[in-house]
Amino acid sequence: MSVETILILFCIGIAAGILSGLFGVGGGIVIVPSLLAVYAFNHFDSPYIVHIAIATSLFTIIFTSISSAHKHFGHGNVEWKAALYIGLSSAVTVFLFSKIAILLPGEVLKHTFSVVLIIVALKMLFDKKGKLNEREKSQPENFSPWISLGIGTLSGAIAAFSGLGGGVFVIPLMHYLMKVPFKRAIGTSSAAILITAVAGVISYFINSPAGAVNIPYSFGMVDTLSALPVIAASIPFARVGVYINKKTDHYLLTKLFAIFIIVVSLKLIFF
Repeated sequence: MSVETILILFCIGIAAGILSGLFGVGGGIVIVPSLLAVYAFNHFDSPYIVHIAIATSLFTIIFTSISSAHKHFGHGNVEWKAALYIGLSSAVTVFLFSKIAILLPGEVLKHTFSVVLIIVALKMLFDKKGKLNEREKSQPENFSPWISLGIGTLSGAIAAFSGLGGGVFVIPLMHYLMKVPFKRAIGTSSAAILITAVAGVISYFINSPAGAVNIPYSFGMVDTLSALPVIAASIPFARVGVYINKKTDHYLLTKLFAIFIIVVSLKLIFF
């Protein structure tokens, strides 16, 4: 691997770490398309190239989410009961769906979730400030394990098919359905994503076809050599993202999150 590629991967890790801490998305939303660009730059091709990017993304998310969740917990922004229900149900789903994901064409994986993401983002983008402020002051007094399990199941399916930690769905659903304040939903998502990512990596390892990945030091479909620079950068910069989160107004944070989702989704659809 060239020094240039390592530096690119390190920069990907910086971006993924900041976004993980800031938005609670794990970082997969930037890692997957960026890895695909790196593979194209290095003329690496494989029938499983998208699957490799997804599995590698999930592997890096394990470490990024630990750093992010730990920092969010320090600010009191993690609902542990919800994180456990969401994480475990998501883990079961991602474990089951990863086998299906491996059988689908890569382009299908990139497009299946993009349209849904845009719809969710538009809802957040056009929410009025009054509604957001009212929801921000509310507390999840009536914790619903069934809603949490449903959110986890959906996020697990998204993780299996896209390589995202599922936070792009967990956060708005917790915010709207469970009335969890936005910043606390972000922190809880960071904790839940850890469980999801571990299950995803294990599942891709078990379901990886023999000889599917011809990359040195890889395991299953995880490209370890590409993952290491990303991890090295994302761990410290996830904490930077949490710091920015703490200093940012929740209304502005919601709008930035929505715009971020739309931009990435459009990129995945058209590029």
